Parts: sequence; structure tokens; C-alpha cells
Amino acid sequence: MAAIERKQALPTDESEPGKKPRNDPERMKAFAQRLNVMLGELGLPPRGRARVIKERVGVSGTTAANWLRGETYPSFEELGRMGRQLGVDPARLFDDSAEPAKSSTTATLPAGKLPARLAKLIRDNQVTPLTQLKTENGEWDHTALPNSIWSQVLGRGLAGFVLLRMRGDAMVERIQDGTPLLVDTNDTRIADDNGVYALLLGDRVMVRRVQRRLQGDYLIACDNPLMAAEAIDRLGSFRDDAVRETDVVVLGRVALAMQKL
Repeated sequence: MAAIERKQALPTDESEPGKKPRNDPERMKAFAQRLNVMLGELGLPPRGRARVIKERVGVSGTTAANWLRGETYPSFEELGRMGRQLGVDPARLFDDSAEPAKSSTTATLPAGKLPARLAKLIRDNQVTPLTQLKTENGEWDHTALPNSIWSQVLGRGLAGFVLLRMRGDAMVERIQDGTPLLVDTNDTRIADDNGVYALLLGDRVMVRRVQRRLQGDYLIACDNPLMAAEAIDRLGSFRDDAVRETDVVVLGRVALAMQKL
């Protein structure tokens, strides 16, 4: 009798007053929009996203397409695989509100109120004003550069680039701890140019200078003179499904370090 009473006392599956249920169509559409935005941030074009999810998360193409359209949700286990295999943050995919945060843009220079000399520099393309994007929920507050500038700096568009922060003092004085880095995940082939790469060892990210030697192996070095260099025989790509957790693989080449001078 007591067990029956306890069972009856359990809370029902009804939603809280004023809060929409998890399977509300508007919330599911908002989830899909956030997922598509995050995949776009990772450089994945709209065409082919379902195939990438299918291959990396291990679900059917129909399931992946339903997630992208906002018709179903992934399970908690699938969310975990999305975080590990796609690089998306599952916490960002859900929000208390059904609608994604609205954003506003403002120029870093006031329009129509510029000194004549500065205005002329802008007209002559010697100075480029920037645009600042802010969202109401505070999730984003950053300044955007024109695509032409990114292409000039990087040699191409931003597709395939990821942003990470330097951790530790392995690359001082060249790259300071906490410096944001743009990493080109399309460039995982090591040339013999002593370039700087983001490497993965399990879940650990390392930024190191890598050189392919004549012997066929690789020299992994730090710019910090107090840290010794290491040689390894094999250095594969993070896209190689045959690599083991104990293997060091290349996430991509560090194309840009954004730090104060």
C-alpha cells in the first residue's frame, strides 16, 4: 500500500506552467536552427551536413536530416557523440526560450560623423571599418572582418577553420597563453617547413612546431627553450578512423594567432 502511495505521489510529466514542453514544435525548430548555426561555424556548408552527421555520429541519413529540420531530437547518447565527433557543444543546442537569440550589428565607426581625413582613408580602402555583432542573450559579442580581408590574410575563405585558445607556455614568446588561434582543419599534411600545428593526443590539444625530417619521422618542438623536442615515427590526420587513442594526430595548421603586439 505504501509503495502504491509513493508511486501515485511521483510528479507527472506535465510541463511547468508557462514553459513549453521539450517536444514543442517551436523548440524543436529552434534546436535545428542552433544546430545548423553551429555546423556553419565549423565550416560545414548546408549541402552535405546530413551526410557528415550520419558518418560521424553513426545514425541514419533520415535521422540526421530530421535533426537538421527540427522534426526530432537526438538522444542523450547521440548528443554525446555529436559533441565528440562533430565538435559542437550540446549545451548550446538547448535553451529555455523557443526562439534563438536576436542579434544586432553596429559599426565600430559612426556613419556620417567621421573626420574628413579618416573618411578619405576609408574611401581609398586604406582603412577598413569593422562591424560588431551582439546578441541579446550575451552569447556573442564580437567584431567581424570583411570576407575579403580574411581571404587576404588566410589565402582563402574561412570554411574549415576552427578557433581554439593556446593553453600553457609551450610556444612562448611567439604565442602567449590564452591567445586565440585560427586553425585550418583542411591542412593536416606536414610539409618540411617547420610550421605550427594543433595536434591531438586523445582529448588533449597541443600546439607545437612540427617538421618532417629526411629520415621520414617527425620532430615535434616547442618554442619554449626549456621544453625538449620529441621525435615520433607516425603523424596522421584526425580524420583517419584507423588511428588509436594513443596516437598523436594533426587537427590542422595554425594559420593565425590573434594577440596584442
